[in-house]
Amino acid sequence: MRALYEINQDILDCVDLETGEILDTARLDALQMEREAKLEGVALWIKDMKAEAAAVKEEADKLTARKKALDNKIDGLKAWLLYALGGEKLKTPRCNVYQTHSTKLNVADEAGLVKFLQTLEEPGKFLRFKEPELKKDDIKNALKAGYVIPGAELEETESVVIK
Repeated sequence: MRALYEINQDILDCVDLETGEILDTARLDALQMEREAKLEGVALWIKDMKAEAAAVKEEADKLTARKKALDNKIDGLKAWLLYALGGEKLKTPRCNVYQTHSTKLNVADEAGLVKFLQTLEEPGKFLRFKEPELKKDDIKNALKAGYVIPGAELEETESVVIK
């Protein structure tokens, strides 16, 4: 199949650019049909890829749910094994199981703790401060309402809808 730019050039060749007169009506009709078939093919290809992307996402979601279920099952079996061993070790040629000890921080009231830590002389020692994040939708709405915001502007774009 020929490239779209070649078809468009042949369509232009069917028209006298000075007078606008169509030189070969039958050829022009055939070229327009070929151009339409080419464009339709690309649109159908996009629809096919969108359907495949949706199927891939659905499969990824299923795999994520399956992984979560397996992780939960692993946690449950580890807890059971820990209980069953009662602090003993199990060493076989195929596995080695033993208990370790670690320390974990539990925070009952995170907001209250953050408030307290902010009162300290060096709150950065215990708190991580994130960079401010733009609320792009609110900025866009403000610009549409007529506000002037230096460094921000609205840009008109075009997109293709394929159904």
